[in-house]
Amino acid sequence: MITQQVTAIALRLFSIWLLIQLILNLPSLVMLFASVEQYQQQEIPMGAYIIIAGGFILVGLIAVFLINKAANSVLNRVKPESEATLSNDSQKVLFQLAGLYFVVNALAYLPRSLAFISNTAEISVSSILWPAGLAFQLFVGLWLVGSSTFWLNLFSKLRG
Repeated sequence: MITQQVTAIALRLFSIWLLIQLILNLPSLVMLFASVEQYQQQEIPMGAYIIIAGGFILVGLIAVFLINKAANSVLNRVKPESEATLSNDSQKVLFQLAGLYFVVNALAYLPRSLAFISNTAEISVSSILWPAGLAFQLFVGLWLVGSSTFWLNLFSKLRG
């Protein structure tokens, strides 16, 4: 795999992540509107909701589109028979860096996700899902860091 392909993959993954974050943050935007309404003690017109939410979605979709165009541009610059490939050690380091990101991200949010324990007597399934997802992310991150050769071999087999 050459460095341009790795860059294109990273750009595509970033655009997918941005799109997912755009969708996941829409409810937070609606909750923000409700908080502003309560604070001001007056209703916000429905047109303002639509304009602000539409603008939020439009800016996010434009960013995703431009990032995908950048990934395509990087791939178009790749020469068919380029010899600038990544070594196995470089690929291992990339897997370990990805794993380290997952570990740090999971450890950053895991204490906050367990804060519901002190506030409620009953524990519901929905309150367990976020910490369970973070624990899974922590496990995958540790697996990426600890056995990057497994992932290197797996992706080599998948590439053919």
